[in-house]
Amino acid sequence: METVTIKDIAKRLNVSPATVSLSLNGRPGVNEQTREKVLTLAQELNYNGNIGEHKTLKRKTQKNFGNIGFLVYKRHGRVITDSEFFTALISSVELAARTQNYTILLTYCIGDKEILNTIKLLRNSNLVGLLILGTELAEEDAELFYKFNLPIVILDCDILGCELDTVTIHNEDGIWRGMKYLYEQGHREIGYLHSSFSIRNFEQRRLGYENCLERFCLDRESQKIFLVEPTIEGTCANICELVNQGIKFPSAMVADNDLIALGAMKAFAQCGIKVPDDVSIIGFDNIPMTAVIEPQLTSIDVSCETLGKLAIRQLLRRKKNPNAIPQRISVGTNLNIRSSVQALNKVL
Repeated sequence: METVTIKDIAKRLNVSPATVSLSLNGRPGVNEQTREKVLTLAQELNYNGNIGEHKTLKRKTQKNFGNIGFLVYKRHGRVITDSEFFTALISSVELAARTQNYTILLTYCIGDKEILNTIKLLRNSNLVGLLILGTELAEEDAELFYKFNLPIVILDCDILGCELDTVTIHNEDGIWRGMKYLYEQGHREIGYLHSSFSIRNFEQRRLGYENCLERFCLDRESQKIFLVEPTIEGTCANICELVNQGIKFPSAMVADNDLIALGAMKAFAQCGIKVPDDVSIIGFDNIPMTAVIEPQLTSIDVSCETLGKLAIRQLLRRKKNPNAIPQRISVGTNLNIRSSVQALNKVL
């Protein structure tokens, strides 16, 4: 008997091999009807794939404990995009839920005017719990969920005084790691590339930067914070404009996230400013793109896998203990050192 391949399944269903692979591995990007067809045909043909694919086929016959809603809330959509970071974060949540035999129902809410209608739809859904990707969530938005008779966890947003469980990134820890490394490399003029669209994560990172200036006794000149749009193209245009204005940049800069750092690097390349010879740069999130550009971008690493696992764990904890005190969990970071930072002569 000939071995059945992904290409064979794809040909039979008239879909791409990538669609078959995503379906077999339970990855996002495939509608449920197509995924079901792929899994059914794979079983009929006795497909013998890799370990991850075998687990997916077996899970099809396992008991499902219910549906968990996952609300991706885009208040303005300037930060939550189809970037590598958010794709990885959503995938990690789906994988963590499937491991516990729950199904994720993904819902998008775009704009604060839609949130009340979205809440109404969620109330009418048969959910055992709700995760909210709250990267762009405001305090007043979170308050709308306080009386929700359902276990809720907010992911990627640390709102002060929040009455719900939260799982977030330890933003100040990340900035500390980046600033400390730059200081150890001899940099004493360190700037900050800050998003012109405010979210809680970015504000915490900016505060972390300002605290580090004080800790390292560095000059706190206000012009070291450069406001830019939180996209590659937006930052590139902003930095090019600053170059044309004759702005003198510090020897090193930390960015709110990798997209901003990559935009700055693109602008510097266009303007004849060399990274890291003229300016060293550190990003935040450590998306895959940082390792394939030249020079490779040093970045503060965030484990999306850990965030996803903890979010599901907290939700199931809340399900078992609905009256427990809300917990705020912050996930630490690591610095992935690459070639976008140059060491200077250290000041003694």
